[in-house]
Amino acid sequence: MVRGRRGLIAAVVLAVAVAASAACDGSGSGSSPAAAAAKTGSPTSDWSAGRSHPVVDDMYPQFGDAATDVLHYGLDVKWDPTSTVLTGTATLAVRAAEPTDRFVLDLAADMSADSVTVNGVRVAGVHDGDHLTVPAGRHLSADAVLTVVIAYHGTPHLVPAPMTRPDVPGLGAQVTASGAVWAQQEPYGAFTWFPCDDQPSDKALYDVTITAPDGWAGVSGGAFLGRTESAGHGVYRWHQPNPVATYLVAFAVDRFQQDSATGPGGIALTYWYLPADADAVHRLTAQVPGMISFLERRFGPYPFPTGGVLFRPEMVGMETQTMITFSTRAAPADLLHEFAHQWFGDAVTPTTWSGLWLNEGFAMYAQMLWEAAQTSSAPATVDDLLRNNALPRDQALRTADGPPGHYLPTHFASSNVYYCPALMLNGIRTALGDAAFYQLLNDWVHQHQGTNQDRAAFAAFVEARTGRDFTAYINAWLDSPTTPTIQPPGPAGA
Repeated sequence: MVRGRRGLIAAVVLAVAVAASAACDGSGSGSSPAAAAAKTGSPTSDWSAGRSHPVVDDMYPQFGDAATDVLHYGLDVKWDPTSTVLTGTATLAVRAAEPTDRFVLDLAADMSADSVTVNGVRVAGVHDGDHLTVPAGRHLSADAVLTVVIAYHGTPHLVPAPMTRPDVPGLGAQVTASGAVWAQQEPYGAFTWFPCDDQPSDKALYDVTITAPDGWAGVSGGAFLGRTESAGHGVYRWHQPNPVATYLVAFAVDRFQQDSATGPGGIALTYWYLPADADAVHRLTAQVPGMISFLERRFGPYPFPTGGVLFRPEMVGMETQTMITFSTRAAPADLLHEFAHQWFGDAVTPTTWSGLWLNEGFAMYAQMLWEAAQTSSAPATVDDLLRNNALPRDQALRTADGPPGHYLPTHFASSNVYYCPALMLNGIRTALGDAAFYQLLNDWVHQHQGTNQDRAAFAAFVEARTGRDFTAYINAWLDSPTTPTIQPPGPAGA
């Protein structure tokens, strides 16, 4: 997520993806593997890549269910910009992560759950506030998988954000004055537009179909499988072959124009924007290939087969996986930040929200590296930027928002989780040297891609790869209420 303006200097679609997408009928309802599973009463596809190990979130335990592991979401939604009603059918392949007789999903009170079936049998789901309890009909042993289908409708509304940031008015899907809808949902808020296990530790695979009137376009993330016509509506299909956390699912319906491009290494890129914003968009997208190349040189290959940007006129910067949600009014450095998140936060996602620093500290550091490289008139280094801009602020941020590893729950995504961990990472780079440091982060991402990780895993990984125990150093930077003075460990035997 973009931290405001920080003030520092298509697609080749795999045959399996095509097979996972299916034609839509005249009502806009898709025929997907998930929909087929609902009819047969058992999953029909291998969604093992969507297997997770859900836990109770340590910052926002009111969302998510540790017994619920959604393997795959088949979302088929229709947007009416006149009535601003979203009508959807969500087909979920759900694994019992532990023995249970029910699954608890998050679904906003504003959305009506019209019907719920489990393996094709209608059940009485209990929709209480922002939670939908789905009875399994029997006691389930761990690893049992059921197909849950929920038909729902309603007008999305924002929910309060646990933040002090003025640039985030609320979370979830928001309806604009023109009848458009788009979503920003970190640390939660996906439940405002589809039923889900809305926590970072449950990543899943997605197939999304969005139906909207002609002249409107529906955008999500992953591979764009194309648009078809149906009774005066456009039907847009999207396939995510990589596991995604709910907060990273892109969603928007507006009068978008589409551009397609090819990035470094043949990456399929798509850009979606309002025609009035074309000039601003093209100034930004012209820099995207260079940004990706810059990041690849330091952190290894771009982690996904597709990429793109969903441009909004509102002030937003969100690292929605493979389809960044981004303001046409933001700076290029902020866009670089969101692309860095594709490695740090998207490919590798924190297990709980106390690990937000694993996202923002790394993306902030990547942004500082890029800003230093862009300086031409007065050459600067990342050390200069940190010494002159970040280090003087460190104590004030810890005092106002808490240490980055234990931030105040009502101060989500404040500057402390950006700048303080960036300082820590620079210390590790200085101790290891550039080549070893960048190889370390390259290996961290590509050896853990698709998983959820935490502080202990990162510290253990650093020690295993370097032969040095950085645990005390990392803990001091993440836990101390005052700016640490601890030095990183030197070479073994030094």
